[in-house]
Amino acid sequence: MILNSLNQVRAIAIKTIVGTEKAIVFLGKTFVVDKAYKSLNDAIAGCKRDVDLGMAVLIAPDADQFKVWVSIPNEMI
Repeated sequence: MILNSLNQVRAIAIKTIVGTEKAIVFLGKTFVVDKAYKSLNDAIAGCKRDVDLGMAVLIAPDADQFKVWVSIPNEMI
């Protein structure tokens, strides 16, 4: 899903197996940043594999880039 802005989500900090991370909650799922791209088309192409694997993925603009956020299972929090 492509979001127009992060105003539609709730920002939180979570503790995961890799430490404290910035995360967002959208539609009851928790997402963390996976990668950032210069263009929307690059972001879409970059997350195609994750989508094909059935992962929940959000793309949102952030300053001059587009960040890909991936859903993480509750067991990782």
